[in-house]
Amino acid sequence: MTFPEALDAARAGLFAWDVASGAVHWDDFVCSLVGVAPEEFDGRADAFFDALHAADAARLAAATAKALERGGRYRNHYRIVHPDGRIRRIEERGEVLLDADGRPERVLGLLLDRSSDGPDPGYPEVPTAALDATSGYGHGYGPYADSSDAFLLTITRALSRATTADDVMQVLTDMARPSLGAETLLVSLTPTGDPHEIGTVTLHEPLPEELHPLRPAAAAAMRRALVQEKPVFVEGISAPPPPGRRPVVRTWAVLPLASSDQRHGSCLFGYPGARRFDEAQRSLFTALSGIIAHALGRALLYDAEHQRATELQRAMLPRRVPHVPHHTVAVRYRPGTAGMEVGGDWYEVLELDGDRVGLVIGDVQGHSARASAVMGQLRIALRAFAREGHDPAGTLARTSRLLSDLDTDLFATCCYLTLEPATGRLSAARAGHPLPVRLESSGAARELDLPGGPPLGVDPAAEYPLAEHRLGVGEGLLLYTDGLIEDREESYDESVDRLLAALAEGGRPPARTGWESLADRLVRPRDTAATQRDDLALLLLRRDA
Repeated sequence: MTFPEALDAARAGLFAWDVASGAVHWDDFVCSLVGVAPEEFDGRADAFFDALHAADAARLAAATAKALERGGRYRNHYRIVHPDGRIRRIEERGEVLLDADGRPERVLGLLLDRSSDGPDPGYPEVPTAALDATSGYGHGYGPYADSSDAFLLTITRALSRATTADDVMQVLTDMARPSLGAETLLVSLTPTGDPHEIGTVTLHEPLPEELHPLRPAAAAAMRRALVQEKPVFVEGISAPPPPGRRPVVRTWAVLPLASSDQRHGSCLFGYPGARRFDEAQRSLFTALSGIIAHALGRALLYDAEHQRATELQRAMLPRRVPHVPHHTVAVRYRPGTAGMEVGGDWYEVLELDGDRVGLVIGDVQGHSARASAVMGQLRIALRAFAREGHDPAGTLARTSRLLSDLDTDLFATCCYLTLEPATGRLSAARAGHPLPVRLESSGAARELDLPGGPPLGVDPAAEYPLAEHRLGVGEGLLLYTDGLIEDREESYDESVDRLLAALAEGGRPPARTGWESLADRLVRPRDTAATQRDDLALLLLRRDA
């Protein structure tokens, strides 16, 4: 029995719930259970709560809260009231997926119609073995390759965790392709939804040279699948071989990737030789097409929003860093990858009167457009107070009072220093921010002795201690936001120690030509596959003479 047939026989439908955004996905059967036409469903749970029997609401809310707190499998029973007054008895089976911090991230599950009279409705059992199989993802998926039920549920679970288009591709490459026994995988996107643009964006590994003659035919099949919005099966195709070589024969399953009236592209699974797909295999690919399309549509939306947020943040940072005599300066900003909203980290190098230079690093609490707006206000205010001639302590005190007066509950951390380039003399003050790091000429890396006050905006009457230091020739200074050392697996002190050790590993601070390379090395993720939850900013300064 194919997966769709199993669901039909059990009178069950699939749903997915993104806890953070509140977005809900229902298949057509779930829509019918709730009493909503699929074309009218807006992706929100309002329709469900409107239809929920009033007598079941409190009990279901408590059970849902408990399931979200605990994570893992759960089962609920409740009633749905249709607009015409008919009552449906529903059994809900689901699993709460937790993120790395143990917080609920997504919920996947089934809704089963249990409305028949009698204690035993007599419906076929939904394939719970397939649900059990999903818990094996990450430990090998080969055993599920011969079970379409288990395979599709495993793929659904894996794709529910995919955030970006690259994440979706990783699941298809590492999981779907080998499980389906495919030799090649092509995913081609069309930015506008026009099938003739197939191939504008192509996500796949380079094709073996012997398959290049089949490229035009593959592109045509991918366009046809998207136009028809149904899979295309090419069971044995060959192209004229290069001189002296045997013909290349391949079989393809080409899937359209379209969801919610949007055409994203097509996906091709390729097999060597000529073969035929039976009805069960075709049903499997048809179901897989919709699952991939839904995940890809969500991922492409995330990518677009994250790109817009990143561009907004970069637009609010300084376009250029002024020249600092006798010093080399390097700055970096790297956006977080865990959400679509913009952060509030910033850096700045200010030209001040008296041949002095101001060095600023700051971080507004939160990740939102509001945090970014507050960051912009603080940049303007701090720059104005600094150019009025106030020392770092006075500048931070005035900026903190201004933030307290703004209509916001956000606060910010900040470190502000003034530098006399000719002498290396530093005056510094700190508002709840990580300590600057001095890179000594001997190669040692140590935190600067710099007493601090509360974050900006916390106490309008706060005052900030002023400290004096001097940067020697050949020495460096690192200012950074906490995104640089963020690691959920270790304490803050352990993260700082790791940073200091990494800086000291290279020995003496690099010459001015190596300063940019050091900045690149510092912001490079330790684990490229891990999610960077926070954005980061840094400012590196080296006294050359």
